Amino acid sequence: MSPPAIVSTPVKPLLAFVLMGTAVLCFSLVDATAKWLTQGYDAWVIASVSRVVPIAVAMALSWRETGTPFSFRTAYPKVQILRAALTIPMIWCFFTGLALMSLAEAITIAFTAPLFITMLSRPILGEKIGRRRWSAVAIGFVGILVALRPGFGGLGIGPILIIISAFAYALSMVLLRRFAGQEPTRNILFYSAIGALLVGGANAIPVWVAPSAVDWGLLLLVGVWGVFGSYAVIRAYRLGEASMLAPLEYTALIWSIMFDLWLFSLAPELAVLLGAAIVIGANVYIAHREHKLARIAAE
Repeated sequence: MSPPAIVSTPVKPLLAFVLMGTAVLCFSLVDATAKWLTQGYDAWVIASVSRVVPIAVAMALSWRETGTPFSFRTAYPKVQILRAALTIPMIWCFFTGLALMSLAEAITIAFTAPLFITMLSRPILGEKIGRRRWSAVAIGFVGILVALRPGFGGLGIGPILIIISAFAYALSMVLLRRFAGQEPTRNILFYSAIGALLVGGANAIPVWVAPSAVDWGLLLLVGVWGVFGSYAVIRAYRLGEASMLAPLEYTALIWSIMFDLWLFSLAPELAVLLGAAIVIGANVYIAHREHKLARIAAE
């Protein structure tokens, strides 16, 4: 899942397309690496160690921009603290859920995040959501039911955790829209990671297992992939139209199937693929509708 960005005039659509595809690959590598690590490490360990990387990047940006690595004063302390708190269930629930299901199934459920963003935009941002988009949201959740098959042994704690993670992510992104363009990148990176680092670190102590040298590298790579993915998606949205780039996010399902087969010998179930198709279709329609309404408002 990638953070939203404000788009101005498209400049280099082909480069934007490549950057967006790279971002999706990076986020898919985060998921695959984290799932691999859950075979030997608790989710708290993965969450806390991987957050070291974005914190380090935020400090480097702070040093370059202000001359000190600790300049994270914000004009929106309450909202940033809330976003920091939301990253805790967002990351822990997602990594824990990954340990209990295939990547393809987890990613399909995670596609509920744009549906939640649409729902939350009304009460938090006051955005008007028409009947068409509400209908698309409802159809999207029908797709989740198809994928999970409740009543047929398909609904367990794993899917519930992924849904909680998707909701926390959506709420965080909606809150981010309230000060989009008004906070420096270093603050967004810092407050998005500090909560999971502190709370995750405290909870990781009782379940700590000393990682091997290779696993230390993998733990840090989770953070590296995430930072690279965030940078690529921000650059992509600055160079291309959102309506062109948004559908590329759903190529994450293709990557998840490939990593499932390669790393975990897991083949996707037909119900998951059918449910994913319904959810993706609903999300693409919502993105198309929002873009169309934005163009009408701008004219």
